[in-house]
Amino acid sequence: MLRATPQSAQIVIIEDSATVRDMLAHIIRDEGYHVATYTTAVDGLKYLQSSPPPRLILLDRVLPYMSSDEFLQALQTEPSLSAIPVVMISTYVYEELAPLPYTVGYLEKPIAIDDLMQVVRRYCD
Repeated sequence: MLRATPQSAQIVIIEDSATVRDMLAHIIRDEGYHVATYTTAVDGLKYLQSSPPPRLILLDRVLPYMSSDEFLQALQTEPSLSAIPVVMISTYVYEELAPLPYTVGYLEKPIAIDDLMQVVRRYCD
């Protein structure tokens, strides 16, 4: 059953690895959520600036052209985007998996499906 209604959650995935991006989108879509995917933070930011805000952003830590830190700073300069929850995804382990500035959480690759869906449900249901 698809939850794609005007009131439904939307998740934006910004991930440069096609394999990871497509896998995450497939899992989340199978659970009935609307997903928009982008290879670069530049493209993701353009989408966010021209669309209604999503309920959640899944952001790869290491990206080409615009770093995840630059993306997070850009979000903070726009009032309509600054409150969107951002969960960082990466193969790198950060200090006790503590959230980075402007993020609400962290998922370590390879991402467990249960962990992914727990985050999605927390912010989108």
